[in-house]
Amino acid sequence: MRNAIIIVLFLLGLVLFFYPIVSDVIETREHHTVINRYKSMMDSLDKDQIETEKKKAKEHNEELMNSPVHYVDPFSETTKNKAENKSYYDALNIGPAMGSIEIPKINIELPIYHGTSEEILSRGVGHLENSSFPIGKPGTHSVLTAHRGLPSAKLFRNLDDLTIGDQFFIQMLDEVFAYQVYRIEIVLPHETDWLQIDEEEDLVTLLTCEPYMINTHRLLVMGKRIPFKESIPLDHVQEKNNSIYLYSIPVLLFLIILIIIFQRKKKGRVDI
Repeated sequence: MRNAIIIVLFLLGLVLFFYPIVSDVIETREHHTVINRYKSMMDSLDKDQIETEKKKAKEHNEELMNSPVHYVDPFSETTKNKAENKSYYDALNIGPAMGSIEIPKINIELPIYHGTSEEILSRGVGHLENSSFPIGKPGTHSVLTAHRGLPSAKLFRNLDDLTIGDQFFIQMLDEVFAYQVYRIEIVLPHETDWLQIDEEEDLVTLLTCEPYMINTHRLLVMGKRIPFKESIPLDHVQEKNNSIYLYSIPVLLFLIILIIIFQRKKKGRVDI
């Protein structure tokens, strides 16, 4: 009876240990499915449809240029993040996501969605409503935000691994834009001085909670647009990592079987 309890506890421990790994693999595949659907849809759109969406996004950005900064912390427990600006949600709303972001250094590629509600942040990266759309134009400052990590997905968990000079890439409609990190800062949730628009620059800020699991501050990783060059083929890196996770499961199951056989052998029930 005692040995059976030990084995059960061991198995439960393995389940708890591997749940984040397996669930992250599943979520990563789901993210890639959304991104691939988005890319396929962009390929199927004609030039006029693309230009119409770019015009909507440009109009939103121009409105922000003439308005005071209105920032609502997406991680505040008192923030409900309801959809208020219908014209905002109408722009770039032609696929399963608004676009996608790729950060090679921390090995992630995630879909970008409108808004920052909890539902959105549990699925991928949210775009702060009161910030510019990242459409590759100067005089814009886009804010993209995601959780520092969930039990089922890493999301922006390793965002603090980025350093000055690192690059990330954003696909929006039929274009890909490259950004280089030029500033990293930790601020309090109510501080908003960083959310300024420079008429000469195309800026994107990646926003998440800091420190991990405590969330009293906000981590800002700010990038300026640079000429785009082809990035490292991230899919190969992720497939390799996913394979490592998946291949480790049969190995562990084999170890569990060996333990069970060993326990039975001690009782004289198995002869080897």
